[in-house]
Amino acid sequence: MVAGASWTTLSRAGLQVFSAISMIVLAQYVKPREYGLAGMAQVVTNFAALFRDIGVSAAIIREKTLDDDLLPSIFWLTLGMSLCVTAACCLIAPFAARFFNEPALPPILQALSLCFAITALSGVQIALMNREFQFSRIAAVELLAGAAGMIAAVIAAVLGAGVWSIVTGTLTNVTVTSILYIALCPWRPTLSFSPRRLGPVLRFGLNISGFNIVSYFDRNTDNLLIGKYLHAAPLAYYNFAYNLMLYPVQMIGSTLGRVLFPAFARMQEDQERFGRAYLRACAAIAFVTFPLMAGVSALAPEVIAVILPKWHPVAPLLRILAPVGMVQSLTMTTGFIYMAMGKTGAMFRWSIISTGITVAGFAIGLHWGLPGVASSYAMVTLLTLIPAFWIPFRFIRLRVRDLWSALWPIIRAVAAMTLVTVALRRIVLGWHSSPLLALLILVPFGAASYFAIMYWRNRALLVEYFTLLRSAMDVFRR
Repeated sequence: MVAGASWTTLSRAGLQVFSAISMIVLAQYVKPREYGLAGMAQVVTNFAALFRDIGVSAAIIREKTLDDDLLPSIFWLTLGMSLCVTAACCLIAPFAARFFNEPALPPILQALSLCFAITALSGVQIALMNREFQFSRIAAVELLAGAAGMIAAVIAAVLGAGVWSIVTGTLTNVTVTSILYIALCPWRPTLSFSPRRLGPVLRFGLNISGFNIVSYFDRNTDNLLIGKYLHAAPLAYYNFAYNLMLYPVQMIGSTLGRVLFPAFARMQEDQERFGRAYLRACAAIAFVTFPLMAGVSALAPEVIAVILPKWHPVAPLLRILAPVGMVQSLTMTTGFIYMAMGKTGAMFRWSIISTGITVAGFAIGLHWGLPGVASSYAMVTLLTLIPAFWIPFRFIRLRVRDLWSALWPIIRAVAAMTLVTVALRRIVLGWHSSPLLALLILVPFGAASYFAIMYWRNRALLVEYFTLLRSAMDVFRR
C-alpha cells in the first residue's frame, strides 16, 4: 500500500505542478470571459460524463473473479454509451448556448465532448491496472499525458488561440492517456457480449451512477447558477478559486483514495482492520491538507497577488473556500467505504439528502453574489459534516468520535499554526507591503511552526509519518 501511495503521490504532485503552470501561463493570455466559456462547457460535460459507464468500471476493481465474458461486455457497453454521450452533447450544444446566453459556446462544447469516446477506449485497461496495483505504470501514464496536455495548452495560448487553448490541452491529455494505457495493458477486447454476465455488475454500478448523478448537482449547481445569472467573467473567478482549493484535495485525498479502494475491497470481511486502516488514512490526509488549506486561507490575498495579479477578485473567494477543502479531503474518502462494503444504495440515498441541502444553500447564497455562493458552500459543508461520516461508519463499526480522536492532535497543531501566522502577517505587512516578500517569510515560518508544535505535542505521530515518508522514498530508489 505504501508503494502504491508513493507512486500515486508522485503522479498527483506532478499533475498539480503541470496544472498550476498551465493555469498561471494561460491566465496571462486567456481572458476571464473565455475561461468562463470553458467553465460553462464543463458544467455540461461533467453531467454528461456521469452516463459514460454507469459505474461498471468500479465493479472491475471490486469483483473477486473476472472472466472472459465480463470484461469484453463492459468494454462494449461503456464504448457504446460514451459514443451516445458524445452525440448527445453535440446535439444539445445550441440549447446550452441559449441557456447561458453565450452564442460562442456550441463548438467548444462539441469539441470537448470528443473526450468521452476517446476515454472509453481505455476504460477497462485503467480499471485492470488499478485492480492489480500497477501504480508505477499508472503514474508514468498520467505524468506523460499531463505534460503533453500542458505543453499543447501553453503553445496554443501563446499563439493566440484563446479559449481553444484549454480545449486543445484537454483533448491532448485524454488522447495520450488512452494511447498509453492501451499500449501498457495486455488486455484486448473480443467481440463477445453477455447481457446475462452484466446483470450483477449493473446492479452495483447503477447505484454508483445514481450517486454520481445526484452528486453532480451538489458539485456543479454553483457553477450553473453563476454562469446563468452572473455570467462568464464571475464564473471564471469562482472556478479559479474552486480549483485552487481542490489542488491539494485532489493531490492528497485522491492519491490515497486510488490505493484505498482496492485495499479496502480486500478488507471488507474484517471490519476491525478496515476501521483501523481508514482512521490512519484520514489522519495521513489531514496531516498534509489541514495545514496547507489553513495557510492558503490565511494568506489568500498574497497568494493571488503573486501568482494571478490580474485576478484579484479570486482572493476573498479562496479565503472562504480553503477551509471547505480541508473537510472535503476527508469526506471524499467515505465513498470508498460504501463501495468496498457493497453499500452503494445507502450512498445514493444519502447523496439525495445532502445534495438537496447544498442546492438550496447555493440558491439562497446567489442573492449575495460570488461571496454569498462561496459562503453558502462553506456553511452547507459544515451542516452535513457529521451525518456524512456517521452513515458509512455504521458499516465498519466506527464512531465519529473515533475519527475526532485521530484528528485532534493535527487540528490542535493547525489552529496554533494559523494563529501564529496571522499575527506575524500583520507585523510583516505593516513593515513591508510586498506580497512576495510576505510569502517568502510567512510560508516557511508557518511550516516550521506546524512541525515544531507537532514535535512538541505529538512526537510519536510525527515520527510515524516521517517513517512512512522514508518508506515511500525507498520505493523510488528501488
